[in-house]
Amino acid sequence: MRAVIRNGWIRAGYRAGFALLTLSVLVLGAGCGKYLSSVETDRESAKTAVHGVTSGVGERAEATVGASVETMGTTTSGPTEGAADIDAQFGTDQRAEGGEGRGANLISAVRFGKHEDYERVVLDLGMGGRPVYAPPEWTLEHRAGDGVLRVTFPSIEETRVSNGRLEGSLLKGFYVVRAPEEGLFVDVFAREDFRYRVMELSDPARIVMDFRATGDPLKAPLPVRSGNTIVVEPQRGSSIGDPFTVSGYSRNPEATNTVIMTGPDGSIKVRKAVQSNDWTSTWGYFETTLDPPAFEGSGTLKVGTPNARDGGFEGVEIPVKRDYE
Repeated sequence: MRAVIRNGWIRAGYRAGFALLTLSVLVLGAGCGKYLSSVETDRESAKTAVHGVTSGVGERAEATVGASVETMGTTTSGPTEGAADIDAQFGTDQRAEGGEGRGANLISAVRFGKHEDYERVVLDLGMGGRPVYAPPEWTLEHRAGDGVLRVTFPSIEETRVSNGRLEGSLLKGFYVVRAPEEGLFVDVFAREDFRYRVMELSDPARIVMDFRATGDPLKAPLPVRSGNTIVVEPQRGSSIGDPFTVSGYSRNPEATNTVIMTGPDGSIKVRKAVQSNDWTSTWGYFETTLDPPAFEGSGTLKVGTPNARDGGFEGVEIPVKRDYE
């Protein structure tokens, strides 16, 4: 097994035989089972269960035993790494990419584990319900100080889990979303600022993401969720331009979202219907542009769906300010 770490991400290829894998499991099996578990889905919107879960024993063994780790041009043995070597593997790069081809079309499970000084999320990948050998093409995006890390898979069209809570001190939850062009992306939410490393593992294909808190607060608020609607842009309390973009994801009935902008007095300045690109199988992405008439002071952006029973509104409400230059 060999893992190469460059700028905060690791690519690992597994060539070892069955005997070596068995030895790895025997060496670490006694102490590793407690670290990884399947993620329970959020019953408020996701009704599918997590399938295809593998044991924490195998994950822990594959991630550490016998690894040759190359960091900044210096190669050391994985089992003898010190704290400084491990710390150097975590970065804040805004973009990473890896994988090859389109050999997987399914996210079969999302798993979560707590370790001594970091928290781990594992994405299990497959094809038609079966494991595949190597991960397909993927890209990762993260802005420093932002609490969201996004991994996009252009070839993956199906998922067996759509979202879930992550019971960690750092990580809050995740969402699997239909991407605007092709494939799916996974957003992982963190409560505070973090550094990360991402590992590309084979046989079977997995993407492993480790998160380590920096101790600093987030520079921007997390996306806002209410019911089956999440608004990513604009952020709470932000200033909006003329026009401005509204984006996020939802699971509202028939993939229909109502976007309303009200002025300081509560009067409706603009109202618009926007379609998401999914709502039955997972969260669907939406994006639109609003160009409300001029008003002074603060307003409220509402995104969600009308309640047919009582005439109310179910969704996100975000205070915003007009920005006139």
